[in-house]
Amino acid sequence: MAPSNRGRGGSSRGSTASAPRKSTRGGIQKTRSRPTRVDRDGDLDMDAGDGSNAGRRGNRSNPSDSGTGRPQRSGATIRSTAKIQQVISRHLNGEGTDMVSRRKPQGGALVWLEVKGLKESKAASNSDGGLRGLLAFLERKATGVSSRNKPVVVKKSNMRGAVVQIASSKEDAEEIMKLNNFSFAGAKLEISDSDGSLAKATAASAEAQDLKSKLTNVLSQRYITDTKLLKLDALSQDQVLVAMGILESKDRVEKMFKVMMRICDELFKTAKDKMDNIHSVSLANNGIENVTQVEDLADTFPDLLHLDFSGNQISTLAQLVAWKDKFPKLETLYLTGNPIPVADLKTRAALVQYFPKLRDLNGEQLTPEHIEQLRAATRPAPIPQHGPDFRDANGIGEAFLVDFFVAFDADRHGLLARYYDEESQFSLAVDTNSIRNKDAPQPLSWSTYIPNSRNLTRITTTGARATRLLTGREAIFKTWSELPATQHPNIKEDISKYIMDCHLLSGLADPTGSTGIGLDGMIISVHGQFEEYDAASSQRGLRSFSRTFVLGPGRPGNNPIRVVSDMLLLRAYNPLPNIFAAGTAQPKPSDDQALRQAKIAELSKQTNMVPAYSEMCLSEVGWDFDRAVAKFHETKAVLPANAFAGV
Repeated sequence: MAPSNRGRGGSSRGSTASAPRKSTRGGIQKTRSRPTRVDRDGDLDMDAGDGSNAGRRGNRSNPSDSGTGRPQRSGATIRSTAKIQQVISRHLNGEGTDMVSRRKPQGGALVWLEVKGLKESKAASNSDGGLRGLLAFLERKATGVSSRNKPVVVKKSNMRGAVVQIASSKEDAEEIMKLNNFSFAGAKLEISDSDGSLAKATAASAEAQDLKSKLTNVLSQRYITDTKLLKLDALSQDQVLVAMGILESKDRVEKMFKVMMRICDELFKTAKDKMDNIHSVSLANNGIENVTQVEDLADTFPDLLHLDFSGNQISTLAQLVAWKDKFPKLETLYLTGNPIPVADLKTRAALVQYFPKLRDLNGEQLTPEHIEQLRAATRPAPIPQHGPDFRDANGIGEAFLVDFFVAFDADRHGLLARYYDEESQFSLAVDTNSIRNKDAPQPLSWSTYIPNSRNLTRITTTGARATRLLTGREAIFKTWSELPATQHPNIKEDISKYIMDCHLLSGLADPTGSTGIGLDGMIISVHGQFEEYDAASSQRGLRSFSRTFVLGPGRPGNNPIRVVSDMLLLRAYNPLPNIFAAGTAQPKPSDDQALRQAKIAELSKQTNMVPAYSEMCLSEVGWDFDRAVAKFHETKAVLPANAFAGV
């Protein structure tokens, strides 16, 4: 193996083969004057000064070397296509650029050469067979003869009999080949490209350079200076690209586009350069099915103002989502000739969301009022409220609720005695992340409730969950007595402060155990608010709550109604919608036939019913669309097969 300091141009690896020089602090060492210099392989070093100078030269930039220097752009606007072509071509002559991936290549493909003559040299008697000395000699001499102002590095090596195989980059291999017939430690070296890998790499490089040059010409011819427009439309009809055979497959076309964008990156180094020179891009009539095929456009020109994407194959918003938030300054977008329904409200609203500065869509000016309407359409709308579904049985549910909240505020112990027994369960949960009323004062502290909270998103261990599920009057009363005093609105007088649902519930256990069948009960859900008085801080405030009761038959001799389960969820105060006012303000069905036809079409779309059945469903509920949807779900199991399309 070669020493670890290999590759430093002009640096010496040691004074002799038998006594290698101890390492210093690194870097190129200053050479002392001596009559003659002998390298570690025992050969006279005839170019000691040259080697040292080469090392220093390798660390000094050469302003006259156009092969490695990069021209510095002034940022001025390019005024002609000829100028663009000239600058792009100059950038493409640089080395070490991966035109597709935008990354500096990590080593790249290596070129293997064969070196003969080591066995005949004086260095062959060294402990490593002279390999280390040979590698140092090749790197040092090749760096010295090179005009590239960078050290030559041998990256891999191995010995196979009398042949040493070495690997390096194509550029370094070309420099090493210049050392053919040089003498090393008394023996002439024979260096060859035995398997033709250098020739192949050179040919591939020339082919790639030719491809880039042709693409550069295509770009230069498609740039309109006056309007700062880059026309990349109808690329499949470009005769130069057709002749190159670069359009033969979808994969090659996508790679070609990536190379084009990389060329633009090489030309326009800064964001300001791009903004000054490219305002508009046209990708029209390219048969593009998804913007992921040309996603690099957003990386190269994120500040683009105008984009023509007409005449492609975009049919859904999902095919555009890769560009969401990628063009924050885009003002104009053309999608004409694509299957996507641009006239659809949801589509237009999504486009405004994807491109926040959009003001011109397919030639139609979007006013601020129109944009606000479209943005409002993307915001989630609350589920319509049509009043509670309170299916009471003999007034049991109503009587329980009226009694419960009055007693909870005034006599919790008596409430427990009436409705709870030793098998009743109660749990309390606190939701501290709920929506808050922005106009309400700072919410009250949760410190009283948190120790008893059984919020299952926070309480995750089995033991903690079990201990916070309270069973029996005694355990429940202990917790209730620690809670702050409350005052619930009067249900009879202020029903708008509640939303309540009540349904029959079958299969409850018989508390007497005398029957083996389930008994009927009911489940009641209540959403509302109450006023709380915090004695510790002497503060009053509002809280929102949801409470779910499961009621079942009581034990003999006790109240005929018992609470099987009671779950209380507390939230920061946020007023409920007044569902009763909303119910009386429902608009009457429109007599407009066009509106009715639109409702029939939408209901058929959502339910797959044929229009005739959709019309019957709507007419039964007074043309209230939301009620028609609910009606469909209630009766779909009994609808005949011919009620549905495609049957």
